[in-house]
Amino acid sequence: MANVRSTVNPLRLLCGTLLLALALGCEDDPAPATPDVPEAPEPTPAPAAPEAPEPEPELENPVPVWESGAIAREVEAAHADDEGVLLLELGEDWTPYLFSERDRATGERLPNPYRATYLALARGEFPEDHHGERAERDMYLELYGIPPTLGLLRTRFEAASELECREGLDLQPLIDFDGFVAYRNNDRARRDARRFGVLERQVERMVERQGVESHEELDTDALDDRARARLRAYRDKRPEVEAIRAAQARLECEGYFEGKGRYIEGAMDWPTHEALAEFERRHRVYGWGFLGRDTLEMLRLSTMEIEREAVLRILTERAVHSAGVIEDGSRSTLPSGEPRTYRGADGERHPIPNLEAELRQRVIDAFGLDTPEGTLEWLRSLGELEPGQRHVVAIEAPELPEYYADEMDLHVQIDRGDVWYEFPYDAEGNERAQPVQRRPRITIFAKYRGQDIPLARFGTTIGGWRSEVVDGTVMWKYKMSEIGERVWARIVAAPVWLPPESTPPRELLDRNPRRGRRGEPNYVIDYHETGPSYASAYGLVAAYHQRFLETSDGIRLGGDEGIRTHGSVDYMSIMRRHSHGCHRMHNHLAVRLMSFVLARRPHRRAGVQQLAFRRPLVMNEGEENEETYNMEIDRGGYVYELVE
Repeated sequence: MANVRSTVNPLRLLCGTLLLALALGCEDDPAPATPDVPEAPEPTPAPAAPEAPEPEPELENPVPVWESGAIAREVEAAHADDEGVLLLELGEDWTPYLFSERDRATGERLPNPYRATYLALARGEFPEDHHGERAERDMYLELYGIPPTLGLLRTRFEAASELECREGLDLQPLIDFDGFVAYRNNDRARRDARRFGVLERQVERMVERQGVESHEELDTDALDDRARARLRAYRDKRPEVEAIRAAQARLECEGYFEGKGRYIEGAMDWPTHEALAEFERRHRVYGWGFLGRDTLEMLRLSTMEIEREAVLRILTERAVHSAGVIEDGSRSTLPSGEPRTYRGADGERHPIPNLEAELRQRVIDAFGLDTPEGTLEWLRSLGELEPGQRHVVAIEAPELPEYYADEMDLHVQIDRGDVWYEFPYDAEGNERAQPVQRRPRITIFAKYRGQDIPLARFGTTIGGWRSEVVDGTVMWKYKMSEIGERVWARIVAAPVWLPPESTPPRELLDRNPRRGRRGEPNYVIDYHETGPSYASAYGLVAAYHQRFLETSDGIRLGGDEGIRTHGSVDYMSIMRRHSHGCHRMHNHLAVRLMSFVLARRPHRRAGVQQLAFRRPLVMNEGEENEETYNMEIDRGGYVYELVE
């Protein structure tokens, strides 16, 4: 458990007094008396000209406030909190605070070298280095923790709107299908397609002979036993085949089969599997390239609606970071379905809100994003979105719960779930079953008025049986996630992992795509594994666990056991497998969690770590074809040190 403490700053109210001064006139000595004479009537005074209204003070840094799909007014950026609005950066240079370079409090700039790479990848660019090579293979990086910019989303949205084939797509078979179809192999796919084709033709002949419109109207009593069996097999298989056909038609229309070869209609073959995997990456679906669950849910959306969802995801994520909140609904309800509550200062119970969902709705309402067409028009209205230019707007801010403050008393609890210590293989080398019903979870709490209020919960990992080099031999070893209290003293953006000597050299090398050419080696060093990279062993961010001792002088930090809570690009393994002892999270959730901590805890920037790491990686040691590759790492991650 990582534990960070602070006190809440008292609020100070400044009262002003308004004084009214009244001027009194004094009477002079009386003048001599004069005879009474009729007074001439006083002329009727001309009507006074209305006073011109005082001009509104000119705003130094005006920000447009969006309401109901239009700009309603402007506010001074520095007074956004007082005006009850939330500032949103829509420009191409937005990053989470973790990858910023300017300190919130002092304004001092401390360069973050990974920021330029992050922004290039977010814009869909491929730098001419190993970052670009990896990103070009992955193609869509939102699933890996780098959300696309609004400019890139607009380009994709425009392309989707111009697809004439989308109007003819029939998504009903996908809506009706609630099964699961996995890829096995191409031979199986061809066999399944051939068998169903035979059944389909046989049923068509039955329909023709009975003179009905479809198989649903067939009189089964008029069929013999063999024909009835064929009809049952056809009806059992048909929903799956029709769903695959509908998915293939959509994937082909949207270009996902490009470069993957011809697919087998109505069967889950390799091209269809690969096209589905690419579809999942583009739309941040955690899947295996199979037909089912979350993938089906996204396939049921129209081509335009799914692009709208992407825009809403990105805007909501930016709003969550801007507001400095983390409640995503994962801790808003009890297992019974009742709202989870906390006791407020008034003694009453108040629900823990889902601020992510609330911000999503505020984004929709403010910008008028209720429909795909309206969303695309709004994107077009933003005009040029050029790198280096800011585009700040404001929307109505959510009301934060009373436990919020600039500095919050936060702590994290990691539940290890079901743990197996037994060796995973028996004496004969057969894998032992080690079922896990309760997976590890990480929950962040706020302490308020003696209560531990759970704000959000995420999936994570703990240690288990992993391979490791022991005395030159690769062996299995149990990698423990140590229990007990720890502290997070520093959070590192774009962290670098320094592989220990126990890491096999082969795990640190990639096959050289240019091998075989003159002078080209067989391998290249995998600097994605070490980082900085969204695909590194530590992902995009890491919090370092340290032992500590509480003394009369405060907290004294102890040693580093090598355990981290960090992001990971291996998104499908987080809810299924183990780690080498660290607590892995999906990259975008790790970034959100650590950004929240920095938003609500005092910290200082230490900047980029300077390193001088060297390690030779020897392949085929002692053999005639021995090769040595020298790993050199001179720069680490970007460090934030927690003050308390």
